[in-house]
Amino acid sequence: MFTFAQEQVNVVAAPWYNIVLSGQHLIYSNDSAYIVIKTTAESVITASASDLVLLTLLAPVNIIILLLLVLAVSWLVNLRFQNSLEKYTLKVLNSQTIELLTSLNVATEASIAKHSQLEQLQTNFQSLNTYITNYTRESEVSIYQDKLTHLIDRHAYIEHLAKQLRLAEMDHFSCALLFIDLDGFKQVNDSFGHSFGDDVLIQVAIRLSNVLRHHKISNLSPISQLEQNLARLGGDEFSIFINLKDDKNKALEVAQNVLKEIERDFVLGNKLIKISASIGIAVYPDSAATPQALLQMADVAMYRAKTDGRGIFKVYSPEMGKKIRRYHYLLEEMRLAIASSNFHMFFQPIVHVDDCAIDYFEALVRWEHPVEGSITPDEFIPIAEESNLILELGDWIMLESCRQMSAWYNAGMKKVAISVNISGVQLKHYDIYEWVMEKLAKTGLPAKALMLEITESTLIKASNKIIKSLEKLRAEGITIAIDDFGTGFSSLSTLADLPIDVIKLDKLFVAQANDNHKYNEIMHSVSELGRKLGLKVVAEGVEELAQFELVKSMGINCIQGYLVSHPESSVNVGHKVLQDNINFMSVTGTGVWNIQKPLQ
Repeated sequence: MFTFAQEQVNVVAAPWYNIVLSGQHLIYSNDSAYIVIKTTAESVITASASDLVLLTLLAPVNIIILLLLVLAVSWLVNLRFQNSLEKYTLKVLNSQTIELLTSLNVATEASIAKHSQLEQLQTNFQSLNTYITNYTRESEVSIYQDKLTHLIDRHAYIEHLAKQLRLAEMDHFSCALLFIDLDGFKQVNDSFGHSFGDDVLIQVAIRLSNVLRHHKISNLSPISQLEQNLARLGGDEFSIFINLKDDKNKALEVAQNVLKEIERDFVLGNKLIKISASIGIAVYPDSAATPQALLQMADVAMYRAKTDGRGIFKVYSPEMGKKIRRYHYLLEEMRLAIASSNFHMFFQPIVHVDDCAIDYFEALVRWEHPVEGSITPDEFIPIAEESNLILELGDWIMLESCRQMSAWYNAGMKKVAISVNISGVQLKHYDIYEWVMEKLAKTGLPAKALMLEITESTLIKASNKIIKSLEKLRAEGITIAIDDFGTGFSSLSTLADLPIDVIKLDKLFVAQANDNHKYNEIMHSVSELGRKLGLKVVAEGVEELAQFELVKSMGINCIQGYLVSHPESSVNVGHKVLQDNINFMSVTGTGVWNIQKPLQ
């Protein structure tokens, strides 16, 4: 403490640290500052300002307050800096987002310019998110959707199956696959054109979608909103996936409903079209464990449904698997056989009932497999037709048949023709007139020496274009025969309109006629019909003498069958006709093929 006389005091305002000293006054003496503590009439009591400030600042409470003050000031400065940085960052992000939206041709809202940077950014990000969501959905639809029916395609369907089968494996439940193929769809395309066929496929897709909704088995993609349990696999093939977790019989119920829906009339312009469907069902895990295998097994079952009558469904069984393996084995072997010329032509004579003079030979293809031996046409011809190998094989058959008949014709068989079977597949893929005339030109065979045999079921479904081509061939001198007559359910009016010269009565009637009165009457009617229409009637499958006598009594012109001859090689035909009947052939232009049993 220091005491000063009153007349020595010189009071001045406290400097900047007056805040720390709670606003005290200072006096100066000898260049030192003293804080006034107490004033009396005679004296002033003081304390050294520097000492008092030091003591005050070093007090614990004041140190804490000082530190807090420093922190507060620092925080305020930092907060101001951060606010400025955030505003700048938001502005930059907004600018970049607007640039991105502009590049994507997404319009931004002009009204949001009045909002804060944060609100603008939120709005722009919502616009960007909406664009990305829509783009993703549209991309999935573009990639995975069948453009005609708007169903998912095979690729997307297999991906969906893989996910569903994994879930089924994890949760230990079954599921099923329906493989749906339309019956008669090709005829719709051939008869009415592809635009009508497309309309049928679109209507089928709608009906199948309704079936899914009816049975509550729909499964929409959360992104594309496409139905995932229904797909168009290609062409006229569709598939439905069914979860059997809650109902083991669900697949059978759905299959029945699908058959019923497809059988309803299809309205195409002013026409009503009727088709049906064949369905194969494969069950996971019993039939197969992968999407591709499950589809394949369902496909196998579908083919069995077609074989057993069409318009039905079949559930896959291991026995069907053996058949499909046989099918693919023969298919590959057939390709090799065609390339290596393992097929051979045989010829079966058709003779007149009166004198057994040869009317024509039917050309029949035979396959001698190097390991399995002889494989029958009943087994390999359907495979060739289904795989379109009949086109390549049929080219060879027609060319080889015409070549052989041309040689016989030049050797003296001027009144004999060669008959070649024509498949519906060939009629569909070829301009039949151009194709046949080309083969005749290559081999030099006269048109009158060729007959084309077409099955009744194929001929009655032939398009107008095919009918006109056949009429042109007839005008050239080629004979047209309707084969297997009586099995295709053609009406008599249809028969009268077809461009045919020969009716070949199916062997079923010949086999039953002596024992079944109805078959006998049918044969009489066909024979009478042939006479009235000016058509030659040939009875197929004559194997017994009694059958020969019956056919002859009915006035049927010609016979074919084992009673006359089995199919013979070209060498045997040449020996029996060209050598044994040379004199008869030189006069008549044909030969005699004596039947194996003497006539009574």
